[in-house]
Amino acid sequence: MNVTVNRTKVEIFEGAQAQHAVLRYLVHRHLAQSWLKRGCIQDAYGHQIGLDAPLREGQIIKFKIR
Repeated sequence: MNVTVNRTKVEIFEGAQAQHAVLRYLVHRHLAQSWLKRGCIQDAYGHQIGLDAPLREGQIIKFKIR
């Protein structure tokens, strides 16, 4: 399934959670996985979502470092 993280399309497995998409994004950008704990994840409307939030095909999320 494909989702968009910070305007970057990433491919993740069906049933993946927000943390999985962000981890894939970090690997794609050659960044350390530890950044996941330093940031927050938002949906396309700017609402904060949890690491365990389920994702669906075509969803857009944003990852911001605090």
